[in-house]
Amino acid sequence: MGEVNLTGVWHGLYTYPDHPHLPESHYVCVMLDNGGHLTGSVHETMNHYRDTPTEERADITGVREASSVSFLKIYNGHGTQSHTVFYEGALADTQDEIEGRWTVNGRYGSFSGRFLMIRKRASKVSQTVEAFEKA
Repeated sequence: MGEVNLTGVWHGLYTYPDHPHLPESHYVCVMLDNGGHLTGSVHETMNHYRDTPTEERADITGVREASSVSFLKIYNGHGTQSHTVFYEGALADTQDEIEGRWTVNGRYGSFSGRFLMIRKRASKVSQTVEAFEKA
């Protein structure tokens, strides 16, 4: 896979396949990769069932080992959220996509779903998102 570095701006989305009434949400993650130690920040428009979307902020901390990526997304309370979500995924050989699962245990129970993060031009992002949503 060559030298791996995930530093950059990533466009992401997550879904709730076990809860189809909950809409997908989109986010932008600015990630720094320092020798496999990941840090960064997330700006997110969180969609809610029957409620108005909210603007949320989160910090991330995690690790990258070869093509495995895992991190915690910690909502910092600057919006309506203040909980932690665990993300675990695989980096594509092209090093511009991470796909996997997220899990959260919170006051409303346990939830999990799929996520996709893309580090590409905007036109490629929309094409890849369409393919992900159809899968």
